[in-house]
This record gives sequence, structure tokens and C-alpha cells, in this order.
Amino acid sequence: MFDIPYIKLHFYTELMADTVMPETKVAALRGGMGEMLLRQNCIADKNCHKCHFYESCIVQHTFYSVMEKKPAYVTGDESVGYLIECMDRRTKYKKGSRFEFFLTLFGESIVFFNSYLQAFHQLGMAGIGKHHSRFRICEIRNTEGELLVLGSQVDMSRYVIHTISDYILYRKETLLNMNGKWTLTFQTPLSMKHRRYFMQEFYSEALVKGAARRIQMLNYYTGTESIFPEFAEYPEIDEQRVRKEAVRRYSGTHNSHITLHGISGKVVFQNMPEECLDYLIAGELTHMGRNTSFGFGKYVLRRETAL
Repeated sequence: MFDIPYIKLHFYTELMADTVMPETKVAALRGGMGEMLLRQNCIADKNCHKCHFYESCIVQHTFYSVMEKKPAYVTGDESVGYLIECMDRRTKYKKGSRFEFFLTLFGESIVFFNSYLQAFHQLGMAGIGKHHSRFRICEIRNTEGELLVLGSQVDMSRYVIHTISDYILYRKETLLNMNGKWTLTFQTPLSMKHRRYFMQEFYSEALVKGAARRIQMLNYYTGTESIFPEFAEYPEIDEQRVRKEAVRRYSGTHNSHITLHGISGKVVFQNMPEECLDYLIAGELTHMGRNTSFGFGKYVLRRETAL
């Protein structure tokens, strides 16, 4: 279930001029990356559904993460093969300022590293956001923090791939040797339904199943039709703190601005069944809920005192 390959890449960039960028930047990075992939590879005037080469198109395999088969609950195009993370909420930058973000690649997306790298290089020259903020990639570090890219030099010997199982074992060893209550903190909004309605507060069953759905989707993406797990029990929520959030983004598809809604905050659990723990740890890497390709559903699991 968890033998899903991944690599997490840390991009360090430098702004080329004084500029203004959006507070939440993942949507701009993702949209810009997609546009660059199309500019570099599209041979059908961006009319994907009428293209004879749709199934072999590199844009479909990098930006849209095509799956031959999907779980029944996946009804749209889910970009499960990668995640972009950026926690830098600054809006004003001076020339020479550093700007960082992460790109995590899963499964088949891992082999397209050079396509992603070229797309972000081109995006830096074109600029992102309405101010066309231009940047250059100074370096990229791998999951262990080792230099993979420095300027124009790429050392593929440091393109080291791990599995989500590796990550779970590493995090469990740390967490189980700590004291304190189990806490889960959402660093970006969570957009998820529970019993047909979008959640306005956190429910432990929904959180665990949300993490499990991401693992099942990634298994399908890597060619394994996994069965959704049955859980004997769920962690009990002791207390929680919730706030509503809205993220406004521009949609090139709809040629208009769209507002995405969700909740963020912190949950404290009374207990943590081990079968649930594995999935919640995995979710730190995969995120959960809707709009994960726009940065939603990022959280961290800790042991600490109550709220």
C-alpha cells in the first residue's frame, strides 16, 4: 500500500527585480509551470481533447498525471503525480531576494524531472503573477538536502528516490519516542466533504479516510488497484481550533478569478490507533482533500501539549 516512490525537491531562486507577488503562490507556480510545459511540447494548439497524440503527450503525463484506471470517487482530472509547496507569504520583494518552494514528484512523474526543471527555468524567465515576477533558479536540493542542481550543473547521482514506506518508518520512530498529545496542524486550507457537506470543523474519521484516499489514488497512478482500507477505530478528538480561509486564484481555463474555500487550524487527539497513524504520516507528504494541486491540504503531525 505504501510502496509508492517519491522525491522531494527544494528549489532556491533569486528575484531578478523589485516586484510584488501574490501571498499564496502555489496556484501561480502551478499555472505557470503548465503554461511552460504547453509552450515547450504542445503540437495541437492546446486543444488536448482533439489531439491524436493525447495518450503519449508529455504534458498529459507531467501536468495532468493521466491514470488508466481511477477509484470510483475520482470524477475529474486529478494532478496526483506532483505537489508544489510554498509557505513564503511575503508579497513585496527586492531585487536579489531569495524565494523558495518545493516540488514533490510521485510515481511515473519522477522520470520527467528534466521536463519540470525546464518548465520552471522558462517560467523564471517569463515571470509569474500579474507583475510577471522574474526569477532564476540558483540551486535545487534533494530530499536529504544535498545539491542536485547548482546553476547550470545537474548531478543526477543525487537524484535519490525514496518510498512513502521509508518516510512512515522514519517519522514513526521520531514520533513514538516523543511524549505529549497527538496534534495535527493544517498549514494550508483543507477542502473536504464529510457526509456530503464541506467540513466546517474537523472530524477524525474524515481526516483518516482523506489521507487513505490519497494513498489509494497514488497506488492507482503507479498501476496498483488497491482496496480502500477498513479502520477498526479512529482517533478521538480532544479539542480543536478552526478558522475559515479563502484563496483567490486566476483560472486560465475559465478566464476569470475563482475563490477556493477551506478550513485550517489545529486538532488535538486523545489517542492514535497505529493503523490510522501510518496514513496520517503519509498524508504529510501527499496532502489531503480537494485542490491539493493548488497547495491545499498541507499539514504536519506532532506530539506536544494541548492547545
